[in-house]
Amino acid sequence: MTIGRIACALAIFVIFGVLAIFLFHGIEGPYSAVHGPVTALLSIRGAAILRLAIARAALRMVRGAMACALVVIYWSAFSYADSGGGIVSAHCGSVLRC
Repeated sequence: MTIGRIACALAIFVIFGVLAIFLFHGIEGPYSAVHGPVTALLSIRGAAILRLAIARAALRMVRGAMACALVVIYWSAFSYADSGGGIVSAHCGSVLRC
């Protein structure tokens, strides 16, 4: 047998061994051998859900801040129109006498 065939046979043996551990997990042994790939896949899914939750919270916060800013701008523009040109012009119309 040549070195290439030995390496190929060893690679196939390793692939079958890993597949056997993941598909037919045992009762005792290392964590991945006992629980299989399901726990690893669940942890990946949990991490993705956590990242999405963080991104949604950030977007919700930005959206809330934008809504609050729009309300403040609308309210200030409304109060500016009600006062007849703003706070400065309302105070300039009064005359103080000593």
